[in-house]
Amino acid sequence: MHVLIADDDPVYRGLLEDLLGQWGYEVTSTCNGQQAWEAIQREGTIEIAILDWVMPEMDGYEICHRIKQDSDKQHIYTILVTGSRFKEEIIKVLVAGADDYIIKPFEPLDLKIHLRSAMRIVNLEAEIDALRESAKAV
Repeated sequence: MHVLIADDDPVYRGLLEDLLGQWGYEVTSTCNGQQAWEAIQREGTIEIAILDWVMPEMDGYEICHRIKQDSDKQHIYTILVTGSRFKEEIIKVLVAGADDYIIKPFEPLDLKIHLRSAMRIVNLEAEIDALRESAKAV
């Protein structure tokens, strides 16, 4: 499973890189929103994107919005990372089209649970797509 990390905080970015690497994920890591968007467009194998809400050049909201507007990219499961605990802010995350969110600081086990759910959904969507393709061939 290929995961994109986009976080301008080097501590959180490093933590995510280490954890995901230990858990067997292929990781592409970026330090701002523009780099994240370029990686999404360049690499066709990204299945999950962990996006910091607040980043320079382009925020997680904008990246998420672009992903969900692009029919070739909207399959990417997006997890927005926010430091806000306010319901209004979390609603904004979900309105942006995010599939999930996690609040900083987070426990590694919480992240692992979110990623397992994401993997399940990504795999189910891939199965559905394969069934659709096989039905078209008939």
